[in-house]
Parts: sequence; C-alpha cells; structure tokens
Amino acid sequence: MTTWTNISNPAVAVGGIPSSATVTALRDNPSALAETASGAPVMRAGWHPVDKVSVGDGKDGVIFDFGVNGGLTSIVTPDFEDGYEYRLIASELAPAENAYITLALYKETSAAYTTILTLGTTDKTPRGWDIQLLTPRLSLKNHMGSGFTYVGSSTATSLLISTYNATAQKLLRARVTFTPVFNISAGAGKIWLLRRRDYTSLP
Repeated sequence: MTTWTNISNPAVAVGGIPSSATVTALRDNPSALAETASGAPVMRAGWHPVDKVSVGDGKDGVIFDFGVNGGLTSIVTPDFEDGYEYRLIASELAPAENAYITLALYKETSAAYTTILTLGTTDKTPRGWDIQLLTPRLSLKNHMGSGFTYVGSSTATSLLISTYNATAQKLLRARVTFTPVFNISAGAGKIWLLRRRDYTSLP
C-alpha cells in the first residue's frame, strides 16, 4: 500500500523549490487516498463512520454500545448534515423485558417524529437492521430508503421505507425507542451511523 504524506504549506509555497520528498508525496498521495492508507482523509463519496475524518483516527461511527452507554430510554442519532446520505446499522439489540423496537425519523418542518419501522414481537429476542436513508437532506414530500432487518436467528428480511408529508421538508435525525420497557438487557446491542456524499443536497 502507498504511504500517505501530509504536505506542509511552506513545502509548496510560491517561489519555493519542492524537495524530492515533496514531489514524491505529490505523486503518491492520490494513490494513498484511493487505497485508504493510514492518515489519508476519508473518501466521503463512500460509506464511512459519521465521526471519521482520516483513516486510522480510531473513529468507528458507534452511536450506542450497551457496554459503554448502559441502558437508555431511547437512542437519538446526531443531526443529519446537508450534502450526505446516511446508513444506520443495529446489531443484537435485545430489551431487558418483553418489548418491541421502533425506528422513527424526525421531520424538520413538522418538528415531529414519524415511525418507519416496528421490529419484533413483544419479547426479548435480539434484533437488528441495516438501513440506508436516501437523500434525507433534500426537501421532499416523500423520503425513501431501503435495507434489511432480522429478529433472532431468522433470515434477513428486505425492507423498503417511504415517508409522506403534505409539506416538502428535510429529515433531521433518527430515533430508536424500546416499547413499552425502554431499556436494553446487559451487554446487548450496538448501533452505528455511517454517511456518504450526496451532491444533490449540498448547500
């Protein structure tokens, strides 16, 4: 793999003569970027953790981990930013008591959540999903998405998402809720948030 090299401003200042190391870095950095070499900026056009800035910075996009956060009444994502699409992954979410899980999206103008997924019967079975939210930061009447869900050891089920509102607006965030118990059993569950560039909603 090609090595990524940070190039200082003085190394490419007007009137200066670039050293061989600078010229080598200018040659190799495009390849290092494409190969996701350690230290290279994240290629934003591909899926990457919502908090990751550069390769190897230790950020993984985890927004909930029971082992770290413990039981919560609900889990709310960071606000979505213009210029990105989002992907929400949940694994082995298991409530402490009999409960089902809902996933809702917050509509910015209406200032209210709309439930897009209710997963699992009222029991303790672990469940999860991998859902892509397409163009959430476009002002639309109907936002769409797709993905897969599972409950326990069952085969994954495909999912299509559609939300409609009479007023065109953007989606701002997502929320996971446990009903009616609002809690997670010990050591059960993680949620990740990824994103990628969406040029249609750039400000």
